[in-house]
Amino acid sequence: MKVLNTTISDKELAEGLSQTGMTDEQIKAFLSECCDKNCCAEKVRILRNAKRSLLDSINKEQALLDKLDYVIWCTEPKQ
Repeated sequence: MKVLNTTISDKELAEGLSQTGMTDEQIKAFLSECCDKNCCAEKVRILRNAKRSLLDSINKEQALLDKLDYVIWCTEPKQ
């Protein structure tokens, strides 16, 4: 399958980044215009920080699910 449209507007990109939990400040920094090598590295750093933050949230939620599973296991009648 060939992808024909690989462009995304800044508005669509900002919406998607916002849904991941990135702050407005992070999104503005990511969308800033620049074209040198250091800028690309900065954009990758911003995305990696957002990814790390999102993974931390997921891990905290998983820990809560694990606790609930344990309580359910302890509460269920044993045969």
